[in-house]
Amino acid sequence: MGMRPRASTMSSGGAPAPAATPRRQVARFCVTLLLFILLLAVATSTGVAQKRLHEPLARFLASADAAILGHFGQASATGTTVRFGGFEGEVGEACDGILPTCIYLSAVLAFPGGWRSKAWGVLIGVSSIFIINLIRLVTLTALGAWRPELLDQVHIYVWQALLIALSMAVWVFWVERFVRPRPETGP
Repeated sequence: MGMRPRASTMSSGGAPAPAATPRRQVARFCVTLLLFILLLAVATSTGVAQKRLHEPLARFLASADAAILGHFGQASATGTTVRFGGFEGEVGEACDGILPTCIYLSAVLAFPGGWRSKAWGVLIGVSSIFIINLIRLVTLTALGAWRPELLDQVHIYVWQALLIALSMAVWVFWVERFVRPRPETGP
């Protein structure tokens, strides 16, 4: 029965074995991150996710976009379509913020830390990305009405990069504030 002994957490001298090397920790984080991204990408690309997540969220975002822009002029939303100042835009699946949220959640879940800190990461990150994405939609709709010649460039080059950068900034904030051990201060 070819059984091998379990690896001991003690070194031969009776002291605890050294912790995983930083290189090994980074590799583990990267592999786990990619697995979570793959899992969430598959889960959010199903017909059920389209019907129960993407479509309701896109309708809600279109309504919220119109409600905010209603303070600056005539705005309305029908389904996922927003109308403002002669501009009409569609809140599509790629505009609902699910993809950056999935990447952020994958980073939180893959990062070493306790479940309590991860719960804070999920709460802070999901709400922050939602707010950032809503601001993105409002500014793009307003830009479409007021400066339509800039819409494509700002939509593709500015807001996509900014959404990624801000999502990463939220993740770094979470790591620094809720996960990373703080040095103790003296009395």
